[in-house]
Amino acid sequence: MSLQEEIQAVIKDTSISFDEKRKRLLKFMTQQEVNILLPLPTEVVRLKEPLHPKTDSMRILNLSVYNNIFESILNGGHVECREYNDYYKDRCTYVENGVRYLVPYDAITFYVGRGDRAKKATVLLKDITCDGEVILFYLGDVISRNYE
Repeated sequence: MSLQEEIQAVIKDTSISFDEKRKRLLKFMTQQEVNILLPLPTEVVRLKEPLHPKTDSMRILNLSVYNNIFESILNGGHVECREYNDYYKDRCTYVENGVRYLVPYDAITFYVGRGDRAKKATVLLKDITCDGEVILFYLGDVISRNYE
């Protein structure tokens, strides 16, 4: 059996798991080639229910941004985008009954700088979406600001 026939046999074998297929293919090819042949599925992440921002006992996400983005947020119409990596996966999602959901934050507090002198603004969230690659935070009204 040729190498190409062996690779095709591994791909078509329904008795082995996706992870096992990837492991076996790594014996014949590089990680990049395996990713092309058997791409990792993108994870579906969704809100359990629509957001209903409340003003008492709010769930607030804290994010650091650059000054130009901070000004854009204050001017309105900004959509904050974060890469869906392990860091934001831990902060912005949770698993319930084997399904991954977005944490239903009510608002985001944006910071420019550190400490007491940092510019801060808290903005209500209209919606949160995730396509498995990026998390999009659709921003609403600015409810508080603290800067000079």
